[in-house]
Amino acid sequence: MLESEKFRHLKEQERRDKKLIEHVYDELWNKRNSAVLYECLAPNVVYTSPGGSCNGIEEYKNMYEMYAAAFGEAQYEIQDMIISNDKVVTRVLFTCVHTGDLDGLPASGKKVKMQAISVCRVEHGKIAEEFELFDELGMMRQLGMELHMKEAVD
Repeated sequence: MLESEKFRHLKEQERRDKKLIEHVYDELWNKRNSAVLYECLAPNVVYTSPGGSCNGIEEYKNMYEMYAAAFGEAQYEIQDMIISNDKVVTRVLFTCVHTGDLDGLPASGKKVKMQAISVCRVEHGKIAEEFELFDELGMMRQLGMELHMKEAVD
């Protein structure tokens, strides 16, 4: 009896975590509602990716606003989601148009599609940590950037 109660509790927690992640993607990217950050992220949230990191909601919001300004007509489509205990792994397809400056790269007007994988740790119903990998190389190629090897320095 106790074991089935524990299982039901775990399944309910996984259902809530799934809804949380779906809600954040939809509100933040599809609806451009950054207020969802204050609702769904822990105040001391930690975000990490190969391109950088940030700590706290304000730094997270600044990073979001930089990408939101660079990519208009953005849509996130969740393709897979795996939930285990307090972790939610999500594979998404991000489709957008490069409408603004991105790290010195002026708007190109080109449509871009990127795959991303995000691992979130949920604590007390809020995202406490996020680690994200997205296809930056694919994005740069779609934007028409030419990539070359650096010359070896002796």
